Amino acid sequence: MLLDRELVRADLVVDHGVITSISQDQARSRATDEIDATGKVVLPGVIDSHVHFREPGYTYKEDFLTGSRAAAAGGITTVVDMPNTEPPPDTLELFEQHRQLAAASSLVDFNHWAMPTKLGEIPRIANAGAVGFKFFMKSAHYPYDGPISLVNHATILECFRAIAATGLPCLVHPHNQMLWEHRVAAWSAAGKVSPDDWNEVTYGDEDVVETTAIAVVALLANAVGLRLRILHIQGQPQIRVVRMLKAARYDFVAETNPWAVFLIDPLARRAAGDEEANWEALRDGTIDLIGSDHAPHSRAEQEQAQQSSLQSVIAAYPLCEHWLSLYLTEVNRGRLPLARLSSLASETVARQIGLYPRKGIIRIGSDADLVVVDMDREATLGGSYPVFSKMGFTPLEGRKVRGIPVATVVRGEVVMRNLEVIGKPGFGKFVAPVRKEGGHGDL
Repeated sequence: MLLDRELVRADLVVDHGVITSISQDQARSRATDEIDATGKVVLPGVIDSHVHFREPGYTYKEDFLTGSRAAAAGGITTVVDMPNTEPPPDTLELFEQHRQLAAASSLVDFNHWAMPTKLGEIPRIANAGAVGFKFFMKSAHYPYDGPISLVNHATILECFRAIAATGLPCLVHPHNQMLWEHRVAAWSAAGKVSPDDWNEVTYGDEDVVETTAIAVVALLANAVGLRLRILHIQGQPQIRVVRMLKAARYDFVAETNPWAVFLIDPLARRAAGDEEANWEALRDGTIDLIGSDHAPHSRAEQEQAQQSSLQSVIAAYPLCEHWLSLYLTEVNRGRLPLARLSSLASETVARQIGLYPRKGIIRIGSDADLVVVDMDREATLGGSYPVFSKMGFTPLEGRKVRGIPVATVVRGEVVMRNLEVIGKPGFGKFVAPVRKEGGHGDL
């Protein structure tokens, strides 16, 4: 069991969903239900604060029932879904409707990122218990179309100012819209519209479309005391900018995603040296936390997008059910310490979204959110370790992993056992954060 970032042999006692005792003397207590984790590792339940469950509006791709089922299969005990839905939760009323949809069917605990594009709604949504806000700096094809983008720097600053007053964090998908539009026009005029061309448009010239945006939002957020999280950090140029800004004491949280680290996305950057740079950033603290970016699309959408223009590229990957095992495989290979992975996936996430110490740690008084891992068990993704998402397939088909979640426990209740999801729809609860003032919190 991982206690205080050290593996120890211990027993847990849970009462009414809360850890009430941790004993290392191996004394057996009487309980109505027991989980024998002998020979396994017990970790804090994973908190995935970057999932796209597509409800409402796109439930043919995913919904809260199927998405939370995938989460439970992957050792995830709490999820926070993204607001690029239809309609997006940009008013109090729409946020409450969003919450009600999840409450009816989620197997795991949950909250939501809201869309901050209507300034007057920001304090109302914050008071309703949202963990925070998220927007895209990119305006283009789906999933970047509609009222979900902020690209004007003056507008972004005022948005940040309004969110900062609530004490909640804001997540930003960084993107330099002016550079992007210029490059798309030039490449399209030359007839270069393939996925490889998209990669060059997005990441060419030292990744300038993304790196300039990272710098802009870090400076704007710090100017008004916003608790900022910058998404999708990947590759050497982005990592260098993040290190530079942090060294200069600009205060923000950096997130990466498994599709970048494991090169799952065919559109992800693949420059020489990027893979090891990503792992070094995970180890040395340049990257603060991990989110899956669970992004389900239909197979037809994926295939069509790969043949379309620069303005309609979609990358499809279900990751909730598999990403923990991807990282555990690398832990087994010595690439990342287990305690560091747990911090990236649980404790640091809980701290940043205001759920710590209720979530993200194994200790007396915390929710009994746990994942039991068999570090020696092997499986094949898409085969013996199936896809649970409504998407129904994975680009990782056939990939071997070693290190499998064999039980997921949410507030003391087993919702997955031996890759069989047994949780009941609607068991998951909305969990509101403890709000902070300024800074990115006690990471």
